[in-house]
Amino acid sequence: MRRVILVLMFIGLVSSSLLAKSAEKILKENNCMKCHNIRGMKSAPPFSMIYNMNKGWFGLGESSIKDSIKNGSKDKYPMFSNYSMPAYKHLSDTELDTLVNWIKSQSQMGMRHNKMHHNKWW
Repeated sequence: MRRVILVLMFIGLVSSSLLAKSAEKILKENNCMKCHNIRGMKSAPPFSMIYNMNKGWFGLGESSIKDSIKNGSKDKYPMFSNYSMPAYKHLSDTELDTLVNWIKSQSQMGMRHNKMHHNKWW
């Protein structure tokens, strides 16, 4: 019986990871690149700077980013005070975590390198 439960748990973990959306797919489906770039300025901060700005300015990091995506924000970043971030309440916690982890990875890669630089998906 114990083996059956472990096998079922393993199958559940594997299938949920296979069904999870990639950050790139979530970004594309929600038209995030309309306002954000990975690097460089648009009407919203670039993804490569968001994590460090949240961590440095607010001392928060992931929780602050997740909250801004889910609930939207206005006047969070002084340079972008003419624009507001819409709320994406329809995103699941898994999708939000995927985005936050991807944004964090872009910040860690710096301004010269990023994982999607050569992809033409947007």
